[in-house]
Amino acid sequence: MLIDLGVSNEYFLNTIQEKNFYLRRGAIKADAFTLADIDNILGTIEPESPSVNLHNGTFIPESEYVFTYNEVGKPRKTIIKPKFYKLMQEGATLILNRVQKSSLYIDSLCKEIAGVVSQETLGNGYLAFNPQAAFGNHWDCHDVFAIQLVGRKRWRIYPPTFELPMPGQTSKEFKSECSETPVLDTVLEAGDLLYVPRGWWHSAIAVGEPTFHVAVGVHTTHISTYVEWVCNKFLEKHLECRKRIGFSETDLHDIESAFERVRQEVMSEENFSLFKQTIVSSGRTSTKFDVAANVFGRGDGLCGSEKLSLSSHYAAVIDETCVVNGIKIPADSLEWKVVKLLSQQSGLSIDELSVKLRVPPASMRKIVSSLMFHDVLYRASA
Repeated sequence: MLIDLGVSNEYFLNTIQEKNFYLRRGAIKADAFTLADIDNILGTIEPESPSVNLHNGTFIPESEYVFTYNEVGKPRKTIIKPKFYKLMQEGATLILNRVQKSSLYIDSLCKEIAGVVSQETLGNGYLAFNPQAAFGNHWDCHDVFAIQLVGRKRWRIYPPTFELPMPGQTSKEFKSECSETPVLDTVLEAGDLLYVPRGWWHSAIAVGEPTFHVAVGVHTTHISTYVEWVCNKFLEKHLECRKRIGFSETDLHDIESAFERVRQEVMSEENFSLFKQTIVSSGRTSTKFDVAANVFGRGDGLCGSEKLSLSSHYAAVIDETCVVNGIKIPADSLEWKVVKLLSQQSGLSIDELSVKLRVPPASMRKIVSSLMFHDVLYRASA
């Protein structure tokens, strides 16, 4: 595991998430990611919005630092390095949206956070130098795990004035409501992690040295999502919900009757279970390729010490669905027992699974190989 959160997943979910910020010093290895890794990312991605942006008070037009050219009949884009370097020197912040798609290391960080919260995660990277706040005080509509990877950055956290905002409920019109006194004013160093719940005001400021952090955004499923799903799927079967509204006082009685049907459907354990199955079954997790193991090896090259992880954001509810990354696993099979153990403790090795399930190592390697081939799990240590 790359991240040492310092508390159990259960404690974080029950005591911290959506309730308070959380700072963990030295959560990851400090020198695991460098500016050279950013160079590699910039050298491989297509520099176009929204994947790549420069921001200095406002977003800088792409035309100021990107050139479009023809490469063997296909239009391509490239960063004009002198202009890019100058804009960065003048105080611009480089934003790499969904940067986990271009960095296996950042992708692994995002997956570990997803394993903690059992929700989808995305990572946006921020590179800066000059000591200024790129976006000022603002809140996000999703929880953020800020992981400092290079250099230092000053963070100020302020209490929420509008709790748990939904997507689209931005802080743009409410900046005057932000408190003048932060509840946290600290400098993150490489390896530190800061959790900021959605709705909490914050600002991140460079301190005059190269600094890069990744903001791992947690994109949660909300109660309103479930209620909307129930309404779309079940309400039209009830006569009370199909009646017209005539805008008279007597219609309120009909609406009350319809609302009772809504309440019954929303509170149905069967419907809630079906909703969870629908979310998990449709979810997909992009994992790194492992051609050596899955094409040529098929288990022969797997070591007993290999650490394994599930290809799923939804480890906490896998026990109810028996579905991982779109693959249905037969309940009570050995494969399912492997999946269940990894849902409870990510990073177990083949040898550890063999001991816990009392299965010979050779047989366990075959089971793991089959699950890897079907993208149910992957080698976390590969």
